[in-house]
Amino acid sequence: MNGDAGRHASARDERFAARLESFGDIVIGFSLAQLALSFVFPPHLSALTLLPALIAFAWTFGMTAWLWTLYRRIGEDFFVPRPVSTALYIAGLAGVVLLILGVQLVMHYGPLRGATYAEIDVAVIFYFVVLALTLAIVGAQFAVGVRTRAGALDPQLRASGTLTAFRSIGMAVFVAAAIAFLPGHAMTGTAILMPAMVGGGIAGRLIGTAVLRRSARG
Repeated sequence: MNGDAGRHASARDERFAARLESFGDIVIGFSLAQLALSFVFPPHLSALTLLPALIAFAWTFGMTAWLWTLYRRIGEDFFVPRPVSTALYIAGLAGVVLLILGVQLVMHYGPLRGATYAEIDVAVIFYFVVLALTLAIVGAQFAVGVRTRAGALDPQLRASGTLTAFRSIGMAVFVAAAIAFLPGHAMTGTAILMPAMVGGGIAGRLIGTAVLRRSARG
């Protein structure tokens, strides 16, 4: 009887995880569609108005696709249908949607649209805050998954999940730290976004590698 209940619970968990993963694909797909629809045609077309929109589109499409690959890894190898894991999963998806909103704000309240410095600051800082939180949530999902499924993961997969957790959280910390440089010159400050993510990823990976080595010795 207990065996039947256990099998039923396992099958139910698998269905829930599959439906949640499908929900995530829908949310991310909707976000990409919203990105394409969010760009407003300017009154007069020129390279000066078209280039920023293309850069914003390329950056956001690449970022969303990268987050989707991380979510695919979470769903396949690290997700366990528990309240904390489910809450983090959904919160991360909300972050993806808010990143699209952040791009819309930056494009609408940009210098080419005649926005004030205060409006530009709010739009750019909003994007940085959401990106930092989303990266932190993704990293937390890997960390929780590695801890929860420690006995079921092979050493290589466990190490990969640990490094991804540290790398994502490192990126989140560096992006959050970059916010201090934004007030007053937010659009110029966006140039530090990629270096902040790269630097945070490297720092996080180094820390994660040190933690793995220490645990292996222990």
